[in-house]
Amino acid sequence: MGNAETTDVGARLPTLREKQARKSRDAILDATIRCLDKYGYRETSTTRVTEKAGISRGALTHHFSSKEDLIVAATNKILNQAIFRPPSHAEETPTIEDDLYRLWDRIVNTYQMRALIEILVASRTDVALSKRVKDELVRWNDRLNEAAFENYEAVEGGDEELRRIWTIARVFFRGLTTHDAFVRPGESHRDLVDTFVTMIAPKLKRRKQEK
Repeated sequence: MGNAETTDVGARLPTLREKQARKSRDAILDATIRCLDKYGYRETSTTRVTEKAGISRGALTHHFSSKEDLIVAATNKILNQAIFRPPSHAEETPTIEDDLYRLWDRIVNTYQMRALIEILVASRTDVALSKRVKDELVRWNDRLNEAAFENYEAVEGGDEELRRIWTIARVFFRGLTTHDAFVRPGESHRDLVDTFVTMIAPKLKRRKQEK
């Protein structure tokens, strides 16, 4: 009596309390990410996060004892969601150009990636934060490279050339998210994205999948 439900193979299902805790934690992290995007790292306070998430201060500290813990968890959430994989060939047959536009539109040019950039800038001078996020950032970069190797080849050169091309693409797109400060209101990045895609796409080809 009182035990959590189990499936027919013995795996325990989450209790109502566990589901509520997970929902509360997710709401806190999403509010944190949106505050980072809107206010920046310095102005993202725990007070603002609780207001955005619609929770009490006590509910936040139950999950995260400090702003640093909150930022680290938000970083992990962003990174776990930001792995780019092209759609399977069974779904559609996109071109390399389609893939690059998808990378920009669905992964990089998002509030989550803008929030991550705020964290990256803060970690440059915040030694404690840098130590806590560094390993996860390196692992994420490795996962991005692995996904690239699974799906693409360099037209000329081997995997090291592919690594350089894919790294250049990611660095360019991330840098473009900060370019608003240098342009007049109303100007668009799209022509820059178009030009970059035209330059990079011919250097890549889709890797033949083993049957």
